[in-house]
Amino acid sequence: MNINEIIKTRRATPPRFLAKKEISKDRILQLLESANWAPNHKQTEPWRFKVYTGDAKQKLADEIYFFLNKKNESGESVNLQKVEQFRNSLIRVPVAIAIILERDIANRIPEWEEIAAVSMAVQNMWLTATEINLGAFWSTPQFLPILNGILNLGPRQKLLGFLFVGEIAMDYPSQGRGNINEKVEWK
Repeated sequence: MNINEIIKTRRATPPRFLAKKEISKDRILQLLESANWAPNHKQTEPWRFKVYTGDAKQKLADEIYFFLNKKNESGESVNLQKVEQFRNSLIRVPVAIAIILERDIANRIPEWEEIAAVSMAVQNMWLTATEINLGAFWSTPQFLPILNGILNLGPRQKLLGFLFVGEIAMDYPSQGRGNINEKVEWK
């Protein structure tokens, strides 16, 4: 496929459409290497990733579930239905990659630029996944900000979600896109 075909073929493949088949470390590294070539201002390379597979993924799912249930019991408002859905997705998928923003130590550029760079890194992974016949889904539940401790993130780090990756068990159809001419104003 050429790049335009890959872009148009890329899907947010829900975890239930991903096979429970293990993904090789080489294929995961291929995704991460693509992420590492994302554009970024002042060469801050603000993306960091934690890759969870097998028992480590199961342990993380259990820790998050226990932690968020405890938060809910202590009176904090946590949507337990979303927690359960996230836990089930995390257990189901072969690979879960924590997407982490690490701010430049000198704060030379605005945070939104660093978030944009991390987003481009994720897009690079996603396009590479499409090229090598893997599906992906970026999960961003509302409770992400309170998970930093579980993931042992540093003070300059922020969790931006998890990229769930696996072989596609069932195609997920595209909703397509609206006409580009309705979104562009020529001057």
